[in-house]
Amino acid sequence: MDENRKHDAIQGEILHEYDGILEADNLLPRWWLITFYGAILFSAGYWFYYEAFQIGLSPRERYVAEMDARATSGGEVTAEMLAGVASDSEHVSAGQALFASNCAVCHGGAGEGNIGPNLTDTSWIHGGLSTDIHHTVSQGVANAGMPAWGQTLGPRGVLDVVAFVLSIRGTERPGRPPQGTVVGPDGAPLAAPAE
Repeated sequence: MDENRKHDAIQGEILHEYDGILEADNLLPRWWLITFYGAILFSAGYWFYYEAFQIGLSPRERYVAEMDARATSGGEVTAEMLAGVASDSEHVSAGQALFASNCAVCHGGAGEGNIGPNLTDTSWIHGGLSTDIHHTVSQGVANAGMPAWGQTLGPRGVLDVVAFVLSIRGTERPGRPPQGTVVGPDGAPLAAPAE
């Protein structure tokens, strides 16, 4: 053993000393090393499973699937649920097909309005919140000529149509002039009803 090296009874051989602080070269505890290397292996496996090979559903995809299952089982439809469904391209494309076959006669092929109002502007007659749109599609508005599509399309079909309508809202396609109350991106009213 070198004469210049210090030794501590608890820490063992002292490698450095700075301002009276002794630094030893100790081994890390095995439990800590096992936890550390286990976390590295877990993160690599997680990345390959969810990101690289996409074997499992991501947390976002699982969330959308759960919201979809809740909505189609007849549960309460919430704005959060509709936002999740509207962000799913599968729902939007299915809704576009249903819209083209059922709604385009009144609202135009791209939602620009025909007999019915323009769905691409920022003005809404019966409320622009996603839950308002869901209620209008499923229950209809008898005095305005809007049929109730809830029975015809079923819960899943109504969700798909609402997802499509939410995806085109605010795209401002030329067509029928704005009608109703101006709403923000979230559908909340911003101004007095347009005339």
